[in-house]
Amino acid sequence: MYDKSLIDEITKRADIVTVVGSYLNLIKKGKIYVAICPFHDDSNPSLQVNPERNTFHCWVDGHAGNAISFVMQYEHLSFPEAVKKVAEIIGFDDPRLYQHEYKKKIADNLMPLYTCINDLNAYYEYALITDEGEAALNYLNKRHIDEAMIKKFHIGYALMDGDKTVKFLQSKGHSLKTIEDIGVAPNRGDSTHDNNQGRLVFAITDQSGQVVGFSARKFKEEDGPKYVNTPETPIFTKGNILYNFANAKESARVSQYIYVLEGFMDVIALDKIGITSAVALMGTALSKTHIAMLKKLNVEVRLCLDGDLPGQEAMMRIVPVLLANGLNVRIVNNLNSPKDPDEILQTSGEEALKKYLNNLLSPFDFTIGFYKNTKALEATNDKKKLIVRFMPLLLATKSQLEFDDYVYKLSDVTGFSAGAIKQAVVSARRKKLNEEENYTDDAVDPSSIISTFHPERKELRRLEKAEREILYHMLSHDDALKFYETTVEVFYTNLYREIANYLLDYHAQHQAIDVNGVISAIEMSEAVNKERLRKELDLLASEKTHLKYSEKLLNDCKSIIDQERKIIDRKQRIRNATIGKTEEEKARVIADTLKVDN
Repeated sequence: MYDKSLIDEITKRADIVTVVGSYLNLIKKGKIYVAICPFHDDSNPSLQVNPERNTFHCWVDGHAGNAISFVMQYEHLSFPEAVKKVAEIIGFDDPRLYQHEYKKKIADNLMPLYTCINDLNAYYEYALITDEGEAALNYLNKRHIDEAMIKKFHIGYALMDGDKTVKFLQSKGHSLKTIEDIGVAPNRGDSTHDNNQGRLVFAITDQSGQVVGFSARKFKEEDGPKYVNTPETPIFTKGNILYNFANAKESARVSQYIYVLEGFMDVIALDKIGITSAVALMGTALSKTHIAMLKKLNVEVRLCLDGDLPGQEAMMRIVPVLLANGLNVRIVNNLNSPKDPDEILQTSGEEALKKYLNNLLSPFDFTIGFYKNTKALEATNDKKKLIVRFMPLLLATKSQLEFDDYVYKLSDVTGFSAGAIKQAVVSARRKKLNEEENYTDDAVDPSSIISTFHPERKELRRLEKAEREILYHMLSHDDALKFYETTVEVFYTNLYREIANYLLDYHAQHQAIDVNGVISAIEMSEAVNKERLRKELDLLASEKTHLKYSEKLLNDCKSIIDQERKIIDRKQRIRNATIGKTEEEKARVIADTLKVDN
């Protein structure tokens, strides 16, 4: 990561109007500037740029931050990449900008494994251009995999004599234990030799491009499995790997999409026709790490697994998970297609593959098609579940044409009439409105209302309001920071507590709070919720409804916090003490608790 003093200097120098204005057409409106927000479908300028605070904020979708944040979100860059880009926009030059390198931190005990597998990869690549490797090289040429692609995908060949592989690695100073630990030459009791012998070898790399394993493919008509894959090792876990991610991540940010495929030959097939934004699962289920990797790209995910029933069922499992994690998803319409992308390219050519890949369905249409053509619904209860599954989408749809389209497609699949489905939507909408009426209105003091169904909300709302009041004044008053640190000590609300900690850390290093600088500190951190922290901090700084600062105000807020936390603590004690009790015993516990507290 860049030196912190460099970040501070760029943050101070980076005029938000100059940076955002290099991307958007800004219109001056009083003391601020406005623009059409690029982060959602905006028709009226909803993005506000505040030169006084040096921040931006969209009041519709919540995107907010400083100059570096804007470039990160607009260009889909990492924090270090955005820092360098902002420096370029404002004409700031510093040698430290070019000293930064992306280096993966490697534990000492894993370093010998990485060194060994790098030597092995080089050995495989060399073996491909030997006399013995000529047959393998000819096979690749017939598959139209040229020298540039061989280099890009680290394709090699494992010599027929598997003992030579082990002897080569030993000659490089690697122990048998290390050679076994990288997973290519297991000890069979009387010998240790290369599992990949006589095969084409495709390197598997991690997110940074470091080789961690191999997939070895037979290329002759002979016995044995089509593929031999490296087993899981200390440096290779399937659930952490998306094949070709290191190559695809940058091109995906440019193209704004990424294809998720079954295997590495499909990825290479797409690369041949110029689609470099593609990764493969390689026979493993979609993991939390995979989701995090895809989410970080902030692009459309185009799912393309096999067209047979297992492949379609796998996509049915994956699509809801991706949607639940906020990813934009479309699915290649390949139902009952017997060929994968590699086979389509071989048999039908480039244009056929491009047409196949661009035939994309929305999650709704894919799911409807799955039930209509693959797994027909029979039980009434299953049909009802499908309607319930799509109810959030039906409720959120604004376009009447889209709504009618969804309803009639659901009617076709379930057999329920369109009128019955629409009536179900009306009932669901009425129920939702009734539930929303139980929430407090922003125009009313939240502490004055108790929800019928959530009596604890009064305490939480009153508590949050008091904490937020103190947090707001911590942005501009050193005494408020000291009051929090010495008197309040810790907020009950997690988000406020995290922001308060960032404020204290920043103040300790700079002796003053600069919201713009704190936002940069959040971006530099490892916090998983940094986007939410950034948005909340910017929103807090822009609020105009807070009371005038005074020592009395801080003490009043602290008194409210103490009162409400005492009530929350009492309720929790009562809940814990009444588990499994009869109604009479519960009443006794409540009376005893109130007596003790009073």
